[in-house]
Amino acid sequence: MHHTIESNKTMLVDGPASVRLVTGKAEVFGCPLKESHRVLVRGGKRLPFFIAEQSTFDVSLGANSGIAETVGNTNPPSWGKAVEAILNVEKRPVTVMVIGASDCGRSSLSTYLLNSIVDGKCKVAILDGDLEQSDIGPSATIAYAFTTKRIAELYELRLKNAFFVGVTSPLIATSQTIEGLRTMQNEVLQGQPDYLLINTDGFVSSDIAVRYKTELVETLKPDIIVALQEHDELAQIIANVNAPLIVAETSFALKQRTPEKRKFLREMTYSRFLKKAKLQCYPKSQIIIEPKNSIPKDQQSEKGLLVSLYSRDSKFLGIGVLREVNQVRRVLKIQTTVLAKPFRILVGKVVINQKLQEVQD
Repeated sequence: MHHTIESNKTMLVDGPASVRLVTGKAEVFGCPLKESHRVLVRGGKRLPFFIAEQSTFDVSLGANSGIAETVGNTNPPSWGKAVEAILNVEKRPVTVMVIGASDCGRSSLSTYLLNSIVDGKCKVAILDGDLEQSDIGPSATIAYAFTTKRIAELYELRLKNAFFVGVTSPLIATSQTIEGLRTMQNEVLQGQPDYLLINTDGFVSSDIAVRYKTELVETLKPDIIVALQEHDELAQIIANVNAPLIVAETSFALKQRTPEKRKFLREMTYSRFLKKAKLQCYPKSQIIIEPKNSIPKDQQSEKGLLVSLYSRDSKFLGIGVLREVNQVRRVLKIQTTVLAKPFRILVGKVVINQKLQEVQD
């Protein structure tokens, strides 16, 4: 259907939906849309289309999707102040860390910062440290990407490399998460970006979370922290960190997600990296399996453990699902899209069924 909206309004689109600009001028998180530019809005996600001048869109809506309108721009003014602070840092590269609670808009802010910084001449790296709601890699991983172009959503970025943690919550893997972010940060900086944006997870509301975020800041040493908060939920973390810090507001257009929606979005990331996956056989004697003794003796094919496959030089090849363990032939059968022979297989704790859905084991 065609949908026309006046200037200085924002069209809020809840996915799944397809939105194409027919005429006019509009942007998403500071990314200007070209005419005929089609933006896909994933199920469980909401994107704000700010209308700079009267615009007409071709919109296709899926199940449980919708459109709403609001006056003005839903990106808070404090987001622009964060951009100014980042651009005023003279050193290169500039490392920016975004912190905030779950569903506060960290990915939205990270996208806005990216689009406000990149100009076609500089290179921006995005390091996604949100194990539960990853945008760049599959959930249970820490992943990064490079870009020199503006984007409507971090999901558009092409994964460069990833660190497999194997769980979707840092609560049970704080040291691994910090190690993964530090390892990926070191690798990113070798690519000599002008800016590195680190999008962290939403684990902030406990003493463990405060210690974890404090150690994360001490380890990654950001030049600027952008703290996204609605009330004072980050007060303890802010008091503990020793780095230049900008406090930014959350957008009033935020849509809170149910646990079911969050699970659905995680499953979308598994499906994205396991599309057209086939069953591959790997002799246990020819690969390194980590952690040791992590392979179950009896593996049910309908419920498999999420795994990650790596090359000899520690390059992330992809994910897979362990479907069978043949103890007699000492062979692992893994559902994966990876065609190259892996050197290492890391075994996680997430359980995935045949429909690539998470199950409680």
